[in-house]
Amino acid sequence: MYTIQQVMHIVYQNQTAVIIMALMTYAFGFAQYITSMVMQVHDKEAPFYFWMHAWYFAHDLTFSLLFHQWFYVVHFWLFEVLWAGCVVFVGIELFSLFYSVKYERNIIWRKFLKHDVTLNQGWLYGICGYILGFALFFLIRLGIGDQMCLILMMSTNAILALAVSFKLQEMGDRRFGTIMLGWYTLFGTIFTFMPKGYGFFATLIQPLDGTWFSVLGVICVVFAIRYLVIAYRLPRRHVLRENLD
Repeated sequence: MYTIQQVMHIVYQNQTAVIIMALMTYAFGFAQYITSMVMQVHDKEAPFYFWMHAWYFAHDLTFSLLFHQWFYVVHFWLFEVLWAGCVVFVGIELFSLFYSVKYERNIIWRKFLKHDVTLNQGWLYGICGYILGFALFFLIRLGIGDQMCLILMMSTNAILALAVSFKLQEMGDRRFGTIMLGWYTLFGTIFTFMPKGYGFFATLIQPLDGTWFSVLGVICVVFAIRYLVIAYRLPRRHVLRENLD
């Protein structure tokens, strides 16, 4: 689909622009995920679906395991910094797994099992989910020839934009960090799908420089806006609790 040499040729020809585009895109991505983790700790429920955590864990672990590629084949500081970030996020994803099993196991798996989920069952389903996410990511990366994980990295942003509004509707109220996550998601989605010359992914990966990518971007932006509309319409959590009392 593309080669490392093709990508790095573009990087070295446009170093300053590529770095700025990358930093803008990743800054919002990191802000989204840090906000989600704060929300998970604060309310004992993540604003993401569990399967999203499994997919993000798969991305971060795969990127981390490609140490030799980043430091000896690519050897460009931007990707080395991204590698370090992914190593940190592997730890964050494992922390998220712990919180999911400890506090959210009934929210996540009870609807499938039709009974309360024990701690041991939670760990079994949680670990198996992460393993399955990694296996799928690994196989899809091989199948599409995504050597630098950049197409699948883009997919993490697209999935987030498409899915979080439905999770928000299931949660049913506006909580600490809900609005902040919505704005980070909107701007992160916009930067993800910017066209060639303005966006990191479309500039570096030739297969992403096409009409289909722009249409996908429009759809994802619409769903990111949907999240914000729902968030502003939902009652604040403490107000909802007072009304119930």
